[in-house]
Amino acid sequence: MAEGGKDGGKKVSFYQKKETICPVCGSSFHREEMLSGGGRLIAKKITDELRRIYEPSKKVGEIYPLIYPVSVCPECLYAAYPGDFDKVGEKSRELLLSLKERRKHNISLIFPVVDYRKPRNLITGTASYILAISCYPFHESDLAPTFKMGLSALRAAWLFDDLNSKYPGQNYDKIKLLFYKKASKYYELTVKYAQTGEEKVDSVKNFGPDLDKNYGYEGVLYLSSLLKYKYGINEEDPELVDKLNRLKQVISKVFGVGKSSKAKPSLILDLAKELYEKINGTLEEMELK
Repeated sequence: MAEGGKDGGKKVSFYQKKETICPVCGSSFHREEMLSGGGRLIAKKITDELRRIYEPSKKVGEIYPLIYPVSVCPECLYAAYPGDFDKVGEKSRELLLSLKERRKHNISLIFPVVDYRKPRNLITGTASYILAISCYPFHESDLAPTFKMGLSALRAAWLFDDLNSKYPGQNYDKIKLLFYKKASKYYELTVKYAQTGEEKVDSVKNFGPDLDKNYGYEGVLYLSSLLKYKYGINEEDPELVDKLNRLKQVISKVFGVGKSSKAKPSLILDLAKELYEKINGTLEEMELK
């Protein structure tokens, strides 16, 4: 399969030689990672959600880089990003272990069969983010768990969109919207917690949201506004005008004086300005009604 393992004899992933020990149940497994190079990935455009789109390779076919980043224990389905995987306190370990069957049951409601002993595919890759969302509430605040949940929800939404394109008629489009709304909520909370100091985001090494570029905390500010605008507002909300004006305030912090730099690439400046104008346009339309 091009989604994981091999496609026509061409390897797209490999297993680390060093064993990973699950800090929750003690099981051991070998983490799977995607191979790079060899014409496997052909980058195309970046969407307004800062997702990189790839063209299928003639050598390998379709590859989904986002199915690999989350480590998942095949036995208890504990999931986290590699840098956080081992950082589980004793109290959290006991709680996560006690919720093993619940994780298995909840994921089975969407995907009846997931097996992390086999090479990743689009289904197990998508499920890995759902599992991460269920596990990060048990991590300490210095690991920025709310941001990691938001990032996972956004990537899950992207992969559900891929699943809907590949397997239409399975309600993946409806589940996609659910995860977009979750992402909107978590990104909004990330900004709030960063301001109050409830969670530290300076420990985050890569804000993504995709794998090829790091748009930093300003990317978080941009996405919190974009996701709220696209998926998190209700036209019947009596406080809609105030909420849209607050979004303008947040997004204006991204482009500031409008000068691009290494920390603030021109793409995100342009996208932030476009979003600002869209919000302005919506407010003007509301005034005319």
